[in-house]
Amino acid sequence: MTESWFGRTFESTLGAPGHGGFCVARHEGRVVFVRHGLPGEVVRAQVTEDRGGSFCRADAVEIVEGSADRVSPLCPISGPGGSGCCDYSHASLAAGRAMKASVLQEQLRRVAGLERDVVVEELPFTGDGTGWRSRVRLAVDAAGRAGFHRYRSATIVTELGCPQVVPGAFDGLDTTRWRPGSEIVVAVDGAGERHVVEIAPAAVSLAGRRSPGRRGASARRAASARPRAEKIVVGSGRAHETVSGREWELDATGFWQAHRGAAQAYSDVVAEWAAPSSGSVAWDLYGGVGVFAASIADAVGPDGTVVSV
Repeated sequence: MTESWFGRTFESTLGAPGHGGFCVARHEGRVVFVRHGLPGEVVRAQVTEDRGGSFCRADAVEIVEGSADRVSPLCPISGPGGSGCCDYSHASLAAGRAMKASVLQEQLRRVAGLERDVVVEELPFTGDGTGWRSRVRLAVDAAGRAGFHRYRSATIVTELGCPQVVPGAFDGLDTTRWRPGSEIVVAVDGAGERHVVEIAPAAVSLAGRRSPGRRGASARRAASARPRAEKIVVGSGRAHETVSGREWELDATGFWQAHRGAAQAYSDVVAEWAAPSSGSVAWDLYGGVGVFAASIADAVGPDGTVVSV
């Protein structure tokens, strides 16, 4: 059995970006997925996870030769050992979009056999990369403090320093003590109303609490997916949103695009690409509250049909 590389540090040159916020590197015949770096950079990488096999995971703990696309990280809690969000906090907005385009281009080539040029466009309200996120779900640690999960970890970073959220979303959350193991949903809807809802801890089975590896993880995911009691702490708990002049009302804990500009932009693109004509039939699979179905319905008209699942 190969000796574990966990904790090992080495210098490496980063290659192409991969899905999940990392860049691909190679060291002594193995593939290493390195977070917090940019393509072409030379970094000192420290291995954070090694389960054997052909690859392991690492953090770029020192930038030996930086990229021109590197910026001072927007997020103060996303670096090595930090939270598992803001994957491109250290990249310029243009570089982050280029990396996402590269990942999608590779997936189309590898999975679908399609050669396509991909451009990731800017969504409205993105601005400088801060203040665009209107929805977030926080975890609560054993001491009752809300925060973000560390990358691929059950431990929690309790500093609410995320720059993505709209101003005021986290007001008072860091001074409140919540029920340990619960989750906190924060939503600022299209009408500007702030909703904070505490979701009761998941009732995890004995196997889920004690079993290591995939079995325990599967049991914990299943428990989290079951209905749980909700307590409205701030707001009405009913979010109001508007897309293409239509209004939606939904639970604050229900699904809506987290980016303030996403629902309208995606709805416009779907309506354009579907190119429905009067009297035609359209299917909206995984339709949620029906944002896309509503846009397509205008085009198919009273003689057409939209089936939303």
